[in-house]
Amino acid sequence: MAAMTHDRDADPVLRRPGRPARLSPERVLDAAEALLDAEGVDAVTIRRVAETLGVSPMALYRHVRDKDDLLAALIDRLARRLTRPPAADAAAPRERLLALWRMLYDGLAQHSWLPEVLARRQLMAPSVLWAVEEIHAALLDAGLPLEQAVLAYRQLWQFTLGALLVRAGASAPRPSGQAAVRGAPDAARFPLLARAAGAWRSAHGADTYGDDLAALLDALLP
Repeated sequence: MAAMTHDRDADPVLRRPGRPARLSPERVLDAAEALLDAEGVDAVTIRRVAETLGVSPMALYRHVRDKDDLLAALIDRLARRLTRPPAADAAAPRERLLALWRMLYDGLAQHSWLPEVLARRQLMAPSVLWAVEEIHAALLDAGLPLEQAVLAYRQLWQFTLGALLVRAGASAPRPSGQAAVRGAPDAARFPLLARAAGAWRSAHGADTYGDDLAALLDALLP
């Protein structure tokens, strides 16, 4: 019987003391994603990710240039996980648009830090360009000329990003200052807001993206 051999780099028990596991791009992205999910965007630095992995910051620079490069690579990996919805093959452009935007919204909503990164750093994942292409095609099929299709896409993207930012804020553990102020206004000074306070309390935290998206598309499409 052949003698059993062990790979000391693969086996954490047999790895020599002080020698870290072999670093890879996937391990770097895994560590960054975990840190982002736990502590948010501001907590992520090359040094913090390196500390999480038990390596020096210089070791990470073999895989990423800087924080933006790290975030861009992570966003692109998340974009590759998006699944094209069956309704994207629908004949009606409006149904295709509803399905594609809903896919993007649901995918981005899985991580509360993602909308903030996209808004503040203006990063974009090359792996999501297929969806952007299909959205443009659907807008053209709906009857918009190319220039108006570009403007419509920008409006839909800004609306979607805004909805995601509001959703992330509503899910934060701290109390909502907006809800506190708007929910109990001075009726003598703000009579309409006082009358609407109950409706605002009911609406706070409600995810109405699907209905709002449909209304926006009705306004944009011919």
